[in-house]
Amino acid sequence: MTSTQIGRLFVISGAQAAGKSTVGQALADALPRSVFIDGDSIGNFVVSDKALMTEPPSVEAVEQLFLRYAGALTVADVYRSAGFDAVIADNIFGTFLDDYLMIAAPEPVHFVMLTPSAAIIESREAGRGKNAYRDGFTVEGLVRSIEHETTRVGLWLDNTTMSVGQTVLQILRRTGEALVDTRPFESAETDEAEGLDGFDDTPAP
Repeated sequence: MTSTQIGRLFVISGAQAAGKSTVGQALADALPRSVFIDGDSIGNFVVSDKALMTEPPSVEAVEQLFLRYAGALTVADVYRSAGFDAVIADNIFGTFLDDYLMIAAPEPVHFVMLTPSAAIIESREAGRGKNAYRDGFTVEGLVRSIEHETTRVGLWLDNTTMSVGQTVLQILRRTGEALVDTRPFESAETDEAEGLDGFDDTPAP
């Protein structure tokens, strides 16, 4: 059996209605051998006892979010091992980005954060007939979380005035900027676990 070069992993994130699914699908279409994985589709595998994300989130919702992340990355790994580039589109921001990169480690990730203006997000959200901003979530809150609470790694693109094609072209031209070495995040997880193992919970005299 001939060996196959492992495919690359692209992850597209951004606030709801930032365009990540559309851009992710278009990016996959532009690659010669690829698959597209929508995080929403993975999350919808849960058909009973599904915990929806709220602000603030419940413990169950966070646990299912991490299962969703791991599930999408696992599907991506199956295809990448066969030589396909995998493109994942999902909601990954705030402190959850660090968690995502821990789950992905040690695989390198081409991470792209789409950052259109709040006004454009509101316009797109109204135009697509969905209701992603509920249960405590607001456009302004998510934009603030992305700008001020999210580790700035990979390629951040303001696609406010870009077409989908222009956005994909920028990603393809700047794949080097998008590349994230996830090994430090894996090390951080190990250090955290070792710190907990060494914690002395014996009451003080």
